[in-house]
Amino acid sequence: VYPVRGLKRKIQVSFLSFKKKPDCLVISPGGCGSNSLVNYLNRYTKSNIHFERKYKFFGLSHIYKPSSFLKKNKVKIILIKRSYNDIYNSMISRGFVRNTLNFFGDCFPFLYINIFKDDKKLKKKYFYYLDFFYNNWKNYNRKSILIVNYKDLYKNIKIQKKIQKFLNINKKNFTKNFPKFKKYKKKGFIDPSTILSRRIYNLKN
Repeated sequence: VYPVRGLKRKIQVSFLSFKKKPDCLVISPGGCGSNSLVNYLNRYTKSNIHFERKYKFFGLSHIYKPSSFLKKNKVKIILIKRSYNDIYNSMISRGFVRNTLNFFGDCFPFLYINIFKDDKKLKKKYFYYLDFFYNNWKNYNRKSILIVNYKDLYKNIKIQKKIQKFLNINKKNFTKNFPKFKKYKKKGFIDPSTILSRRIYNLKN
């Protein structure tokens, strides 16, 4: 299953295209608290949720490189960065490493989990893909990308105003109603991206 998914993901990301241009897309490798921002921006723009729902594009927030369509149309991108260790620990604690590697186009994400069971090599591999992810976005049109650090996103009003200006949002209460940071409770934890996906794709379970 995973090799097929990885191959499909490579094709899906490489040839990503929509009939209409998104107002913006929020992009992160996961573990960067992007879901709250994606949900919030849905009130003001046609971004991730709108296009995932309309085109059934699962995991739009985690596309690991810009397609020709995005470059040509200079689609606005909000790229969230975080320390590799924090990202990795977040994904490990929630059991998402294998699936996320698959999202990065890795056809054998189970190699150091189910076969060789080598934590050091798994972490090294994951960091390699994080490098791959962020390096792919380095050459994107500078005027069309806003890079935000995770630690500033939900507590720095200057960053929130930057996002507002970047997206040309004129609503006065944009920063006032901006979501606050909430730490995930590991006990009984339900991944917010799963809840979001259920809503987008009308899944009952």
